[in-house]
Amino acid sequence: MYAVAQVDISICSATSCRLCTQYCPEANTILYDNKRKTAYIAVDRCKGCELCVGICDNIAKHRAIKMVPVTDVHDGFEMSKYGFPRNGR
Repeated sequence: MYAVAQVDISICSATSCRLCTQYCPEANTILYDNKRKTAYIAVDRCKGCELCVGICDNIAKHRAIKMVPVTDVHDGFEMSKYGFPRNGR
């Protein structure tokens, strides 16, 4: 089963650190929503490398990102074709 990163918005929005967006090796995969003050994943670009999990857990100490099977991603894909979170989230 293929796993992708998923951000816990309640944890991430409380910290607004953005480290994961800076360390992700795949361009335009972890983006930051200034309105919601949280990172979000472009699921269709995530390669499942887990680097963001290490950054969030070990450097930032937030534990806001977990790897989940792609079939278990909440609300389907986190990114619309325009690059913004769906449903105003």
